[in-house]
Amino acid sequence: MIRIDLGGLYEMEQEEEEFRRQNRRKLTSFIALCEQVGALVVEQRDWNQRDYVHFVGISPNVVITIGMSEKYLAVQSSQLREKFAPCAVDYVSLPDRQTVTVEKSPSEKLDVHEVITCSKCGEKTPYDGFFQFCVRCGEKLDTLVKVCQACHNNTAYHPAFRFCPVCGGELTPNLYDGPPLTEFDPNGLIWGVPLKDEFMDEPGEEGESEKQ
Repeated sequence: MIRIDLGGLYEMEQEEEEFRRQNRRKLTSFIALCEQVGALVVEQRDWNQRDYVHFVGISPNVVITIGMSEKYLAVQSSQLREKFAPCAVDYVSLPDRQTVTVEKSPSEKLDVHEVITCSKCGEKTPYDGFFQFCVRCGEKLDTLVKVCQACHNNTAYHPAFRFCPVCGGELTPNLYDGPPLTEFDPNGLIWGVPLKDEFMDEPGEEGESEKQ
């Protein structure tokens, strides 16, 4: 079984003509490949990002995958649904070997979601959202997400980031408001994850604590 992964479509394609061209190329390739091998197409919603949809073309010898955000690319997802009338499924088991990747995801290009540098020995440990200790020396890894105190954009970033991608301010570990990195999807931290309300102070809590 061979898997051909076309990657994800660029969400902000309206801002860059090159992104639009690449998105069209990927969509055209997905449709052409599925038609060529007579694939059955199904769609699965991402478990961590519910507006993100994975379209999977399944044939006896080849599996073709492509992903996109319905929030930003509703037209493209509707195009595939109109073309293939895919069945919606909760889970699709995909082959891990013999993968042909047309384009790496942004997280793979930045090389920050799979590794964390140990503060003690300086070596990198593979990281999947669960590892807690360095595989080289046993030191506890820094898995605290970081936030920007300069622009206060209420966004959590990967521990490997040093400066805010929005304003350029220095990022600091979020010790109080946010959960550790193990509670986030590592891939989502590439562009930052909005901190949920449940991790922020509730209105009135500060005043109540002062009264007590």
